[in-house]
Amino acid sequence: MKAAILDAISQSRAGYGELRLRRVWSTTVLVRGRTVEVAGSGVETGGLARCCSPGTGWGAVGFSGTERLEAQLRRAHELSLAAASRQPVGLAPIPIHQLEQADPPPDDPREVLLSEKRQRAESLAAELYATDRRVSAARVLWRDEVIETWLATSEGTWIHDLRPSASLAVLVVAEEAGNVERALGSLGVRGGWSSLGGIGGLIERVVGTAVEQLHARPVRPGRYAVVLDPAAAGALMHRAVAHLARPALPGSDPDVLPMGTRVGPPCLTVGDDPGAEGLRASSTCDDEGTLARRSVIVQNGVVLGHLHNRETAAASGHAPTGHARAGSLRGAPHPRASNTYLAPGEGSLGDLLSGIRVGVYLSDVLSCEGAGDDFALRGATGRMIREGRLAEPVKGVQIGGELLALLGRVDAVAADFAWDSGGGRCRDGAAGVVPITTGAPHLRLVDVAVGPGGA
Repeated sequence: MKAAILDAISQSRAGYGELRLRRVWSTTVLVRGRTVEVAGSGVETGGLARCCSPGTGWGAVGFSGTERLEAQLRRAHELSLAAASRQPVGLAPIPIHQLEQADPPPDDPREVLLSEKRQRAESLAAELYATDRRVSAARVLWRDEVIETWLATSEGTWIHDLRPSASLAVLVVAEEAGNVERALGSLGVRGGWSSLGGIGGLIERVVGTAVEQLHARPVRPGRYAVVLDPAAAGALMHRAVAHLARPALPGSDPDVLPMGTRVGPPCLTVGDDPGAEGLRASSTCDDEGTLARRSVIVQNGVVLGHLHNRETAAASGHAPTGHARAGSLRGAPHPRASNTYLAPGEGSLGDLLSGIRVGVYLSDVLSCEGAGDDFALRGATGRMIREGRLAEPVKGVQIGGELLALLGRVDAVAADFAWDSGGGRCRDGAAGVVPITTGAPHLRLVDVAVGPGGA
């Protein structure tokens, strides 16, 4: 494969040529109730040829298979010449790397039979029902994939790597005395099934959440001090900070936090680290061949940096940050967050709760959505805070409002940092879907509008 790719890229006549080829092995097992609805595996191969020359725009061709690689690049070059009247492409320089990291993992999911994966998923569904008599419905979704990537550029970059990952998502419906509640949770790892620890804890937590919510009362709408658990705090930082730290491509409308803007208090420091070891979204290099590195977005409440690919870096006069990610097999790489983190502060959860006479604790993120400058974070579970202690469970907890106004209400950050073990994914329009991880400690906000299903 290497010889064919290098031969094709060597014959490109474009000022810059890039050829990315991927082979994806994947397995999906879905158990709904006690019935296996989906159990299948497959292999797909394809990629993207991109070209540009001085004064021209991008020419890009997505393709399937491994044939006619030279012809794909030639067509991409022709398209780039046809795009000469568009905004010319500028690419920030990067060091040239040649990396081979494609050794099979020790727990390669391709070595496990589909029948074994199916049996394990069925067993997990049975465990959900056996955990509590009030469980009336359950769903188990198991996914694993191994992605092998070859990347070659006319500048001399060569990347060959292999990334295995696995995820498990469970959903439970509990019923009692006419009340019906549901809860869901997930795990995601870099590796195969044997790397997926904590399954028993996930089952207990999801079932416990659904059962507890059967007797929880809706939160009373109002303005409260709100404490977010690490998963909710990480989701907030991903959506409110990392999504607005990606500069627009030249010629498009900007939707980015301006450099130097104060967006929160001095205790707020947020960044993204695509090179963090062992996480699902981590990699040595991004999809343009830039070495991954940690980037600080907000330092002590002030916007200090953005997440770049080579094109946005050139347009802004900054260095690429290793955040060019392709959201599909044949998609172009866009600036995307990977492992977004809120840096730890001081103290414990107890310290954050202390002094709150009446407040709300939001946990187990159900959804985190934004439209323009508006934002809504909805928790699957919550508790009232009374006289500095966690009290009775409540449901329907949602906070929302204008993004920067919400960040401005951050009051304190604890020291208990943890990476979220869930199988998170970020969907962003034409840029596609990429795996993400968030990490954070507990976070406190003051005077926040809270409501059941809406602030």
